[in-house]
Amino acid sequence: MTLHAHLILTGGNVFTLDTARPRVSALAVRDGRIVLTGDDAAVGALAGPETRRFDLEGRTVVPGFCDAHLHLVSYGTGLLRRADLVGSTSLDDLLDRLRAQAVRVPEGWIDGRGFDQELLAEKRFPTRADLDRISATRPVLIARVCGHATVVNSAALALLTDAERAAGDAESGLYTEGAAGAFYRRMPPLSESEMEEAALAGARAALATGITSVHTLLDTPEQMGAWARLRRSGRLPLRVTGMPPFASVAALHAHGVGTTFGDEWLRFGAAKLFSDGSLGAQTAWLAEPYADAPSTRGIRIYDPDDLKAKACEAQARGFQLAIHAIGDQAVCETLDAIEAALGEEDNRAHRHRIEHVSLAPPDAVRRMAERGIVGVVQPQFVRSDVWTPERVGPERAPWAYPFRTLREAGVPLALSSDAPVERLDAFACLAAAVGRAPWSPEETLSPEEALHAYCLGGAYAAHAEDRLGSLEVGKLADFVVLSGNPTRLDAEGIAGLKAEAVFVGGEQRQSPAR
Repeated sequence: MTLHAHLILTGGNVFTLDTARPRVSALAVRDGRIVLTGDDAAVGALAGPETRRFDLEGRTVVPGFCDAHLHLVSYGTGLLRRADLVGSTSLDDLLDRLRAQAVRVPEGWIDGRGFDQELLAEKRFPTRADLDRISATRPVLIARVCGHATVVNSAALALLTDAERAAGDAESGLYTEGAAGAFYRRMPPLSESEMEEAALAGARAALATGITSVHTLLDTPEQMGAWARLRRSGRLPLRVTGMPPFASVAALHAHGVGTTFGDEWLRFGAAKLFSDGSLGAQTAWLAEPYADAPSTRGIRIYDPDDLKAKACEAQARGFQLAIHAIGDQAVCETLDAIEAALGEEDNRAHRHRIEHVSLAPPDAVRRMAERGIVGVVQPQFVRSDVWTPERVGPERAPWAYPFRTLREAGVPLALSSDAPVERLDAFACLAAAVGRAPWSPEETLSPEEALHAYCLGGAYAAHAEDRLGSLEVGKLADFVVLSGNPTRLDAEGIAGLKAEAVFVGGEQRQSPAR
């Protein structure tokens, strides 16, 4: 007896990313999983009286995109209650956006994120005095686009202890890396319902661009609670891998939780550690001084021995590692820590990853390839960080965002947006991988390579390639109907693509926009 499919899609151009059957015209879904891929006739034979039919009309289908590193609750919070400072062109423009936010939210903190001092006409960081023009009584906090530098006004500074104020530059109001935490701790937390609303807002934005699974940083323990409540109530619209901070590892382990704990919708992923800051804030940790700031090499977050100890502890407690490393020295010290944790073990069992790996010298690339250490990269950084050659100098510039070099060396690659640092837009991510900034054209990926990294690469980085990342029989039916064929488009064309229909577990989460 033939079991009928619940859904069939025919008449399309389906990129399966399955090496055994890379291109087909149709696929069939039953109970949320793919049961057949092939031609229209073979798939059509599984149709029954209750089968839903979807005529692709020649359109392209790809596996659902997996964004392997972002802050989805923070992104959703920004959509709901934070001033968007992305693209601010001057201090006056930035301050006007904050004034508008003060009107929208008439009480409490005035919060904004997304400025880049390099794009302001004044070519400098905003200051405490600038923000005092917004309010003398309400605390004001703005974060640079990377999140690694924060500026506050006098009212915010007044809330801190003397020791906390001394951790940054109280005169200018600039606080970088961990020193900014004192301000965030004084912001009133979201209620449970507000956090769920923010999580859903972020999830819906991801789905709208074809992202069906995410690896999201858990900036607070309460965020996993919000995702869990959405899961229990049946309102979770996409697949979530939550990445806890290292500080939570011991408590999670004590409750029997480690990487991969969970189900097909919600699970725990890698434990996050920071080894440095960002190039934009000049806090990324370099082996030699910044070319445009010779007085600094950036900030090392952990002593190398401490980073090794933390990496070993996380692995021993059942956690995959996800270590933020941007500067070349930070990348090398991160590799030392991961290798110390691995010993003689095969990294395929752990999938330890380096987040960003922005400045990777040849020896670091070789070491990553030899141990199979995953590189989780953000193509949009290349287009945003147009100042990179001047910041790191001509000798190191070829090491910056070396996607093709990493791939050709055999490093497993996964793509991501790091939203809200960059746009939560799958096609902007793919386009930036395919058509890089003019200062770095030789490190592009082909459209096929970019798709592989954004689908199967993300699945592999989450120990989920057995059920996600490609359209193969037995895998979960997560896929996207596109407005065009990305393999026949240049970067500009890819950036203009739309997700016309999005399916998660065979259920349509977004209707065609035609």
